[in-house]
Amino acid sequence: MMSLQACQVVLLLVCVTATVHGAIHEIKQNGNRYKIEKVTDSSLKQALASLRQSAWNVKELDLSGNPLSQISAADLAPFTKLELLNLSSNVLYETLDLESLSTLRTLDLNNNYVQELLVGPSIETLHAANNNISRVSCLRGQGKKNIYLANNKITMLRDLDEGCRSRVQYLDLKLNEIDTVNFAELAASSDTLEHLNLQYNFIYDIKGQVVFAKLKTLDLSSNKLAFMGLEFQSAAGVTWISLRNNKLVLIEKALRFSQNLEHFDLRGNGFHCGTLRDFFSKNQRVQTVAKQTVKKLTGQNEEECTVPTLGHYGAYCCEDLPAPFADRLIALKRKEHALLSGQGSETERLECERENQARQREIDALKEQYRTVIDQVTLRKQAKITLEQKKKALDEQVSNGRRAHAELDGTLKQAVGQIELPHATEEQSPLQLLRAIVKRYEEMYVEQQSAQNNAIRDWDMYQHKETQLAEENARLKKLNGEADLAVASANATLQELLVREQNLAS
Repeated sequence: MMSLQACQVVLLLVCVTATVHGAIHEIKQNGNRYKIEKVTDSSLKQALASLRQSAWNVKELDLSGNPLSQISAADLAPFTKLELLNLSSNVLYETLDLESLSTLRTLDLNNNYVQELLVGPSIETLHAANNNISRVSCLRGQGKKNIYLANNKITMLRDLDEGCRSRVQYLDLKLNEIDTVNFAELAASSDTLEHLNLQYNFIYDIKGQVVFAKLKTLDLSSNKLAFMGLEFQSAAGVTWISLRNNKLVLIEKALRFSQNLEHFDLRGNGFHCGTLRDFFSKNQRVQTVAKQTVKKLTGQNEEECTVPTLGHYGAYCCEDLPAPFADRLIALKRKEHALLSGQGSETERLECERENQARQREIDALKEQYRTVIDQVTLRKQAKITLEQKKKALDEQVSNGRRAHAELDGTLKQAVGQIELPHATEEQSPLQLLRAIVKRYEEMYVEQQSAQNNAIRDWDMYQHKETQLAEENARLKKLNGEADLAVASANATLQELLVREQNLAS
């Protein structure tokens, strides 16, 4: 018979297990929608296993707002009808591979730390704002795609593989790090693309021409474009276009836009007045829409110029420039040099700060837009995992630094041996060795320069002597020639005298 004390111990253990189990995760169900809360990396498999009996019924799975740092497609394999997966506001990082989830149509990955993402062929809607994504891979499917990748590390359209760039309907790449855009890389979406958002990148060049038959909106505001060329004919059918706050100087006068255009915003640029005059003279409808757009956005008929000396043509500020591109290029280069050297004017510094602050405000607003309400316990767990990830990254940096230090030390010591550096010791730090090597190379350079100068001087002397010998040789040749002529003349005279002598004798 079990003692009372033993019974109390067993009861206590059962209660503790139940309490801990209750604290691990909570599952909420609404039809075929399931939400799992308070789940961690260590309890995820257990939480998903508890749904295995009803896996056939799971179409939507919400794991948002948890401290998950990793998840595997294999963990979700039993959910063969899964169409929507919400992983937003976790701490997922590095690579997330969900290619094998062939039925997944919608993925919400907002507010994580993912660097590389792989999704399956059925994906239709991908929300992955506020990550560190630099590459996305999509298995090619038949459906149209809506891709939201604002505030990531995308540097070019090709960072999205061909499957991701095929049959795209909405593409949001706002607040990334793109510097050039080739419309031809979106050719596989020419008959599906309706909205393209490239706002707040660093785009200075647009290439390629593709007819986007259904494109409605194109946002290239807050970039670095200086020329609106024929490539924009790709967006001729848009109803809404913005290139506000670029560096635009010229517009290709042959550009034409649809009669359906409703919004045309080119405020905050540095136009040459002549280019606006030429463009609007061929696009009266666009000029009317431009005025209406400025009026709607500012309440004024013209944009307010940041430089008081600028004039207007139509609704936009402009300046008459004799050589538009050259003038602007020189001004930009001067500004760039001044800012990099720390000698920029207060106006230029403030302009740079305004641009950075505007970008940061957009980032903050985007994070707030996708913010998920999370309890304090989960927030602390997320913060802990984030710090652990940062610590891991810093440890890797330290390890790489040490390896680089060791390689540098070995290379420097090898260099010391090759140049036979005197007074070098094993105890010297790499910096001391580097200074000694630099000093020795400077001395060797001086010695080589001296030897080279001596060689050049000797060569010059040789050349001078050779020139003198050539001149002397030419002089002697001339004298020899003159002597030969004199001898020939004397021989001729002698011959003539001999003939006369013979004539006299006869």
